[in-house]
Amino acid sequence: MIQQCPNTTAFQSLAWRDALASAFKQLTPDYLLIKEEDSVIGGIPAFVFQPIPGIRLWQSMPWNLFGGIHLMNSVDVGPETLVTSIETAAMKNGWCEIRWTLTPEQTATYGGYFTKIGYDHTDHFTHLLKTDEDVDTLWHAYNKRVRGAVRKAEKSGVEITDSNSDAALSTFYDMYLMTVRRLGGTPKPRSLMQTLLQQKVAKLAIATYRGTIIAGLLYLCFNKTVTLWCEASVPEFLKYRPNNAIFHYIITQACHKKYEWVDFGASPPENTGLIAHKEQYRAVRTDFASYTKVTSPLKRELWTRSEGALRQIYTWMQRSG
Repeated sequence: MIQQCPNTTAFQSLAWRDALASAFKQLTPDYLLIKEEDSVIGGIPAFVFQPIPGIRLWQSMPWNLFGGIHLMNSVDVGPETLVTSIETAAMKNGWCEIRWTLTPEQTATYGGYFTKIGYDHTDHFTHLLKTDEDVDTLWHAYNKRVRGAVRKAEKSGVEITDSNSDAALSTFYDMYLMTVRRLGGTPKPRSLMQTLLQQKVAKLAIATYRGTIIAGLLYLCFNKTVTLWCEASVPEFLKYRPNNAIFHYIITQACHKKYEWVDFGASPPENTGLIAHKEQYRAVRTDFASYTKVTSPLKRELWTRSEGALRQIYTWMQRSG
């Protein structure tokens, strides 16, 4: 059913559901079917997040990944009944917060309704590149700096390939942990990446220089969209421009395999360098939003006070593992 819905991505797929539930015991899938009379017309992918005993949050989807209401082609339905159903379940099950992260299309269609009924909204944006043109057209649309960087990588002997070997994943994950530490983020677990690769919803593009892996990017492929997800590199090799070469390689693969979009992923608004880098490939900023309603302020406040310390412990565990 999800594959019949337009613009669904890997974040709504069964492989993503299973991988996330396996990697995070605090996440319980709550995937709902939308029915009209006796026919299934869509679905709502979501998880219940229980970070500590007694605290449960309903999220569609976690980490500001797209969730929301997905309907099959030629089907339309108002959100009122669906939202009421989730709010009723929240009261019954003791969820202290409801959070919908809508796709750009859903944000435009349903965002006003969520705001009207009292949901707080948080704005986000991603960058999308339309890939229904041939590779040469996209190449000439790149900023000349990108073309120069890709040429430099090629002349320097940097090679880009997809790899599904455990050795490549281990090397990539070590680089990824160092990259996340350098940037001050929270790492995804290796087990999540490994499961996504095994389920074939993810691929790992690696850049090698003289036989050494110097950069990599784990990307997701589903329906019409390729999503650039987890990136890592070794700083001393950045002069060979491996990241530019990887981006161009994945875009080329997306064109050859008839995907319609490459999603460069959400960006922190303050990271102007990252945003400029994505736009050099002519990816277009595309807005979306999250809509949140707190149903139990006391429980939500308890989680707010605990979140920072628990995140630090989790990050330490990933680095130690």
